[in-house]
Amino acid sequence: MYAALNDEQKLINAIECNGQERYFCPRCKLPVKLIFTSETPFFRHENKIDNDTNERDIHKQGKSLIIEILKKLSYPNIESEVYLNKISQRPDILIDKKTVVEYQCAKIDVNKLSKRVKSYYDSDLENIWILGGDYLQKNITKAHLKFISYNVFWGFYVVMLDPINEEFQLFYQIRFNGPFSKISSGKRIFKASEVTKLLNFKPHLRPSKKLAITDVQVERIQRLNSRKFKNFKIAYYQRNELTVEKFLIGKLFTACKPIYQNPQWAVTCGMENKRLHQPLLDKKRR
Repeated sequence: MYAALNDEQKLINAIECNGQERYFCPRCKLPVKLIFTSETPFFRHENKIDNDTNERDIHKQGKSLIIEILKKLSYPNIESEVYLNKISQRPDILIDKKTVVEYQCAKIDVNKLSKRVKSYYDSDLENIWILGGDYLQKNITKAHLKFISYNVFWGFYVVMLDPINEEFQLFYQIRFNGPFSKISSGKRIFKASEVTKLLNFKPHLRPSKKLAITDVQVERIQRLNSRKFKNFKIAYYQRNELTVEKFLIGKLFTACKPIYQNPQWAVTCGMENKRLHQPLLDKKRR
């Protein structure tokens, strides 16, 4: 979870905490720990059993909220946890036996995600994924990239739902920027009670800006010592009699689609631009 209550019963975001206070789950009021990671800090229940129970409650609460919204929008034949014999799947929500809505709170491996998405599309079921729980964060990280979808109004996007505050978070125009493919996006928050504003939202998509590589970034590339990049830099020098670092000085980088594995500096130098595994971008058109 990304927010918790402090001793004064004020809701505080993990990114704002210094770890010197006690923190409590805003739902069950049990103690939680502040966990620091290389990406975004978060809170976790001190007892794993309590944590698992809380995550199930969050999932149930979010799913119920989505069903309530769908009914208000007059979607037909809304069913929950229906077992689909043909593909041995039990989606969170099934709309008119045509569209699946999954509210994903627990971490899921991309291969498992791919199998589930493919099974839905093979059964001619459109599927929509909304993130919560472990995936509910203030910014887009690498962990979210496997859930990316695309439409012409939002570009590459991800939708999250915070059931406690009853808010949708839309991250749109997700892009990679600069030589190290830093993730950026636009973000808008919509109250669940005003979901039509989300559905009708047509933002002004920002034009791409070219970013020049900095001396610090060149030095960072020079320090890269993983086998992959070390061998690549050696091979580049043998082919061109020029170091990667010297070649990159002064180069400009335009924002690119968030669908590639390798950083832009390496692709600029000739490394293969492999695709990330993003199942929702491979959907079949009906």
